[in-house]
Amino acid sequence: MFTWSAIVLAFALMTPTPAASQSPSKSSSPAPRVFVFTTEPRTPTPTEEEQGRLDSVRDVREALGHKAGLVMVPTAGESTVQVEVIEREKREAGIGGFGGTSVTPQGEVIIRVHLKFGEHETDVKGVAPGYWGRAAKDAADRAFKWIVRIDNMPQRKQ
Repeated sequence: MFTWSAIVLAFALMTPTPAASQSPSKSSSPAPRVFVFTTEPRTPTPTEEEQGRLDSVRDVREALGHKAGLVMVPTAGESTVQVEVIEREKREAGIGGFGGTSVTPQGEVIIRVHLKFGEHETDVKGVAPGYWGRAAKDAADRAFKWIVRIDNMPQRKQ
């Protein structure tokens, strides 16, 4: 019984699965190359707002780096998609409920980014309750969906 099971297992491991024989991407074009940036600080020590945008650039770059099908590049010259972090905003929510201390930050945070892919451009907003990293992930998710939609357009396939 053990020998028969070992033979069946060995045979199963040697046969290619349908997913492995297919290409990982439906697109015949190369993966979009993405560069994330913001305007450079005006002074050697960035202001609080400029430092916040720089932190959001890091967060958005990290979130987009986890998306399959995108290649992160270090310079704008190497990129096909430019993602600019335009601004961050924090909206305070009124404290309601039953009183006591709050465990999570109240209000929502918003990160606005501008995307450019060839001649196509759009603005995307990432929103999350309380944390900048979550807003950056939301912005990256929305940006990724837009990038995929533009990359899969029929005129881009030529």
